[in-house]
Amino acid sequence: MKVMRISWEMLKYKPGLVIGGFLSDILFFLQPLAAGLITREIFNQLQGTAGWNISINIWVLVLLVLPITLTMRLIGDFIFVFTMWIFILMGRILLRKNMLDGIFKKLGAVALPDSSGEAVSRFRGDIEETMWFVYRLTALISLGIFTGTSFFIMQSINWEITLYVSIPLAVMMILVFFTRPIFTRLRKQRRKAAGAVTRTIGEIFRSVQSIKVATAEDNVLKYFGEINDKRRIAEVKDEFFHRLLHSIYYSTIYLGIGIILLLVGSNLQNNTFSVGDLAFFVGVLGEMGEFIWDIGEIVPRYVRTKVSLGRMFKLIKSEDEDVTELDLAKHGEIYIKEPYPSIQMASLDATDKLRNFEVKGLTYTYPDSTKGINDINFTINKGTFTVITGRIGSGKTTLLRAILGLLPNDDGGLYWNGKIVEKPEDFFIPPRTAYTSQVPRLFSETIKENILMGLPEESVDVEGSLELAVIKKEVEEFDDSLDTLIGPKGVKLSGGQRQRLASARMFARNSEILVFDDLSSALDVETEQLLWKRVFAREGSTCLAVSHRPIALRRADNIIVIKDGEITGQGKLEHLLETCDEMKRLWEEKILGTTQTTVSGQTD
Repeated sequence: MKVMRISWEMLKYKPGLVIGGFLSDILFFLQPLAAGLITREIFNQLQGTAGWNISINIWVLVLLVLPITLTMRLIGDFIFVFTMWIFILMGRILLRKNMLDGIFKKLGAVALPDSSGEAVSRFRGDIEETMWFVYRLTALISLGIFTGTSFFIMQSINWEITLYVSIPLAVMMILVFFTRPIFTRLRKQRRKAAGAVTRTIGEIFRSVQSIKVATAEDNVLKYFGEINDKRRIAEVKDEFFHRLLHSIYYSTIYLGIGIILLLVGSNLQNNTFSVGDLAFFVGVLGEMGEFIWDIGEIVPRYVRTKVSLGRMFKLIKSEDEDVTELDLAKHGEIYIKEPYPSIQMASLDATDKLRNFEVKGLTYTYPDSTKGINDINFTINKGTFTVITGRIGSGKTTLLRAILGLLPNDDGGLYWNGKIVEKPEDFFIPPRTAYTSQVPRLFSETIKENILMGLPEESVDVEGSLELAVIKKEVEEFDDSLDTLIGPKGVKLSGGQRQRLASARMFARNSEILVFDDLSSALDVETEQLLWKRVFAREGSTCLAVSHRPIALRRADNIIVIKDGEITGQGKLEHLLETCDEMKRLWEEKILGTTQTTVSGQTD
């Protein structure tokens, strides 16, 4: 992982803010140096020993110069807030934007490497860890300037005492360096425990209904308490070790002060070391120790940042070799002051509108598996209805996903109006295709927002889309109508309402091909018939659907029968019932199952 290269790219993102922050640190750290020199002069004048060549009245030093040095520190803090702190916040936003952009660029059917809760922890803790490392690099330089200048002045006063004082500081740096593995291990455990809690919270919110149905509330709460205890223990261990080293650090500073006091006694008597010199040594020793602490800490912080960047890159890594670690720090607008670009409804040129769509030799096999699809060939003409059918696990959904670019194709090609499609994942989006998955993905927003999904309201026929999806009447009966909040994943809606709302979102895009994955599985017969009737009443409607329902099979212009990932038959229903054994079995099972359900319903 290119930690330093990524850090450098982040520093170049807003160089003005970085330079301002660096100067604020210089002012901040030069204040104790200036205060130490002034204090030295005050004590020297009180002692009557030689001071600066320039004579300054002691009251001028006390009443004027010291307040000025304190003001330097306040100015440094003020500049820091409006430069480096803003840079840190903007850097966090940029990293989150790039990570989210990387996730969206991955193929849609490729799962995240970990749970959504674990992903959220990377958007939070790992990004904060990265930006603090970037800042510490600049702070280390400014603190190093202060330490070098102080050390030069100290050795010019008395190099022997300076050498003895440096020994415990060096020991502390070695101690911090060798405790690096413990730092790294405890931080990983802390981050892992925090991710487990976040992941569990997400799973609980997604499964409230299942938990209540299984009356597993007590077990879930018990498990949640256990992982919180693990997180508490991990955080206490990490914090305790960190505080322990800090206590050693402060003890080292006090040890250095003690060494000074032991060594300066005779020097004070023979005037080779003044009280002012003692005040200067004690005054700057703490800040010098801070530099030694940072030197020792930068290595474990580097390791932690490397771990964090690795976790972040894992989220955006894809089959595309062009995606690298540096994409995490890719410069771009984050729209804090800049107006966000307006979203417009996309449209196609007349030459790009669908005439025909061909699938030739399409093949995809799941990694570490023999399942998938093999050598799929068919054609969709404008205004036709194509149905993909087959048994559970035959590859129907896989075929749709491979066509839409949600899964990478191993072989074969897709042709739009005779031209090959190079990147299906970028090509098959509205207004070329619109897709409703087997399990619709809805958001905890209003019905209107779930349909618009960011599109300007004036460019979308919301009412017409609801009418087409056979859900308009039900929406009007809700208390808040289009402004009704549907809850996470549409939990306030029935299964059929969720599917129809998802289809309304699809219809709102006015796409050339409407792609359904078993859309009508949760609909009753009458609603399903009305939905298909309205869809095909639209002039030029072209549909590709996965379905096993008789109404769809009878209406289809072309049925593609899939078995074990391969096409076993293709054509209209009447033709397949005569020529395709798999279609015969599917039809007989479906009709027989429908009859038995009807009879059972009458008997009950």
